[in-house]
Amino acid sequence: MQTFKNGLKYSCISAVKANKIKLIATFVLVFIAIITGILVAIKAKNSYALGRLQDIDINNFYNGFVLSSSAFFLRCFSLFLNLAILTALAFAPKLFFLSEILFVYRAYLFGLNFSLIIIFYGFGAIFTAFVVVLPLQLLTLFAMIMYSIVLMKININARCYGTCECNKAVFITLAFVAFFLLNLAETLLLISLNGKVIMVI
Repeated sequence: MQTFKNGLKYSCISAVKANKIKLIATFVLVFIAIITGILVAIKAKNSYALGRLQDIDINNFYNGFVLSSSAFFLRCFSLFLNLAILTALAFAPKLFFLSEILFVYRAYLFGLNFSLIIIFYGFGAIFTAFVVVLPLQLLTLFAMIMYSIVLMKININARCYGTCECNKAVFITLAFVAFFLLNLAETLLLISLNGKVIMVI
């Protein structure tokens, strides 16, 4: 396990060094997408109708569904589907721009939903939104970007040198477990705070 940790650390450092421009461009695009989502929500003439177009109708945020097991597993499905797509794309570095589209889409939905929740429910949603949703959703998005970059680097090294610093299968498995735990942590925090808002993207 110690060997894997050292290998993963090296893979992360080398991936960041080799993809500085891609990372900077991705973070800039993600920031723009979040701001765009916020502006669209603020300027929408019919925020209520816009809210109904989201993955889960914004109205469901306050009827208990978001804290149900169905919502939890729906979020897991969404995360795992995103990870599966990123995993497949990481085997073809030239297709990284497709991964960026996924990051931008999630960032846009984050900004949009985050703003709509506050617009709809005001001060009643602000605390939970900023304490739980904001940090955990940004962490999830950041982790997805890093997962894609690191796995892409691992695949490149394996193709070029016939080996890589850490076991690819273990890395992918641990990533899925980590995102499951992030989702679980968000759900438990919402329950403990009696929160009634959550992102499902």
